[in-house]
Amino acid sequence: MSEEGSLALAFDVTVLSKFASSNSIDWLTTEFDQLYTVPAVRDEIDRGIEGGHTFLEPAQMALEAGRFQIAAIDSELADRFESERNRLDRGEFEAFLLARKNGWTLVTDDAAGRQVTKDKDVDVTGSIGLLVRGVVRGGLSLTLANEWLHTWTTERGYYAPVDNVGDVLPDGYE
Repeated sequence: MSEEGSLALAFDVTVLSKFASSNSIDWLTTEFDQLYTVPAVRDEIDRGIEGGHTFLEPAQMALEAGRFQIAAIDSELADRFESERNRLDRGEFEAFLLARKNGWTLVTDDAAGRQVTKDKDVDVTGSIGLLVRGVVRGGLSLTLANEWLHTWTTERGYYAPVDNVGDVLPDGYE
């Protein structure tokens, strides 16, 4: 795996749920080797499944199998970021803290989460960014990336800033 494949990623629930909804969790765990999340995200996924969102089961299975490491956040660190806690949901806040503490990349599609990372100088990417990395590195075809994007927007109702992953690929990739 390339050095970029070794990028440590701290996931929030929205991104995990998108990949689960397109049955692409296995791709994530193959493409990237340092995947993390937090207890609040695991709890959100569990509650979603209990609420009838069975499409989340691949994410739950990956968490239970240890394909994502679940790291707890200490309360002292959380207390230092009280204003950010008020701007984010619990899972996203904990994932932000995990990324901030370790110098990792937060993986979120939430506008508030992206703004907090900008304000606090934390690297961020989102669902589309992961697809772009996969296409650029050759581990994902543009066709499949667009199929997943289509599933997220049409079947699950998620917002995406683009309709085609090819629109945001660097020059020379198509």
